[in-house]
Order: sequence, then structure tokens, then C-alpha cells
Amino acid sequence: MVRVLLFLIGSYVFTRTIIPFFLSLLIDAQCLRKNYKGELIPVCMGLVFVPAITFNIFMYVVFIGTGNISELLILLVGALAMGLAGLLDDLLGNRSVTGLKGHLKAMLQGRLTTGGFKAAFGGVIALFISVLQGYNPLNIFINTLLVALFTNFINLLDLRPGRAAKGFSLGALFILFFTFSPVHHLFLIGLLGAVLAYFPYDLKATAMMGDAGSNILGISLGIASIYSGFTIRVVFLCFLIGIHLYAEKYSLTATIEKNRLLRYIDALGR
Repeated sequence: MVRVLLFLIGSYVFTRTIIPFFLSLLIDAQCLRKNYKGELIPVCMGLVFVPAITFNIFMYVVFIGTGNISELLILLVGALAMGLAGLLDDLLGNRSVTGLKGHLKAMLQGRLTTGGFKAAFGGVIALFISVLQGYNPLNIFINTLLVALFTNFINLLDLRPGRAAKGFSLGALFILFFTFSPVHHLFLIGLLGAVLAYFPYDLKATAMMGDAGSNILGISLGIASIYSGFTIRVVFLCFLIGIHLYAEKYSLTATIEKNRLLRYIDALGR
């Protein structure tokens, strides 16, 4: 319990401290985008999760040791890689092409969109991470899909203030309950502290985490999830495949608006 509080509170305080610096940096650089209300606000604020993750790894090494440093470095590399892909999409993305199917179709036509690059690059990163966990073909297949789809799932949610952060928080609580890796427990708890620090800015629509942030949160869930049992991983995978197939045909925002419970959760805190 002491370790849990150390990582949760430590990451929260660290992230709250650095957020104003990132906000002024993005505003000075005119890194702004219109939100769903048409208001110009700083985008790419999810970049604060990179130093937060680095700080968490530093705390782990200082207070626990370097025995699992390779697993921590995999988490850091995954977050950096997908954060970069998301940053490119935030800064250079063309919104005329939407949806995973749309980006793949553009690639087949010889056009590379930032979303297509993100999907292809994310798939390679997911495969690389899965191979590092072992050479069982079935596990590689399941784990690759989990990492890739969890990454995109949080991205799908990031259409309204606070929605991606809430999705990550709920997902993290589920994975914390089912995964058996102490390293990933503390990592997710630390990242949860960072998300709680960022929450007010996102809920009040004073900043946008962007794909840079949602990708980092998503891949963190994905990597942690592969340390769950086989049955739990299959359940996670079925849910992710189902939600992605649904999102290709229907609007998640419209679905949330029609459901009283989902609408309440979505609006909570705004």
C-alpha cells in the first residue's frame, strides 16, 4: 500500500508541477486546434505523460531496484514511439480521411496519411513488443492485437473533454485487477496519478491531450494487459474487436448520448 501511494501521489505532484510549463510552451508555439465547440485550445498536451512515465521509472529504480528494468524500458519505448506517431497526427493530420478503414484504403491507393502511418507503425511496435514476450505464435498474435487495439481504443474515445482519460482510468482499474505483473501494477498506478493531475485541464476543455496523449495511454494499457491470463486476454480482445467494428459503422458519441448511464459518466466533471 505504501508503494501504491508513493507512485500515485508522486506522479500526481510531478505532473501537476510540469503542466503549466507545457501549457505555456504550446501556447507560445501556437500549437492550437479547435475543439468540438470551435474554441482554439492547446493540443498535444498529452506530451506531459512522457516525462511522467520517465519519472515513474526513476522512482521504480530508486525505491525498488533495477531487477525488472527491461520491462520498464519496453514500456518507455512503446510510449515514446506511439507518442511520436500521435504527435505527427496532431500536427500534420488531414481530417478528410477518418476511421481505420479509411486510412487503410488510402494506403492501398498509394496515399500515406498520418493516420495510416500511425496504424502501420503502431502495428509494427505492437508486434515487436509481443515478440519480446516469447515466441509462442498464438500468444504473439493475441498480444499484438491487444497492444494495437488498446492503443487505438483510447484514441477513439478522445472526442470529448475527459472521455479518453476516463476510459484509460476504467481500463487501468480492470487491468490492475486481472494482471499479475507487479511492475505493470506500479507503472499503471503511476500513470493513473499523472492522468488525475491532467484531468481538470481536459474536463474544462482548457487543453487537449491529442493523439500524442491518447496513444501513450492506450499502448500503456495494451502492454500491461498482455501480462493477464489467457482467458482474460481473450475477453479483452473480443471487447476491443467488437468496439472497433461498431465504431466503423456507428458514432460512439451518438451512442453515448442515447444511453443514460454512459451520458452521465461522459458528462461527469465538465
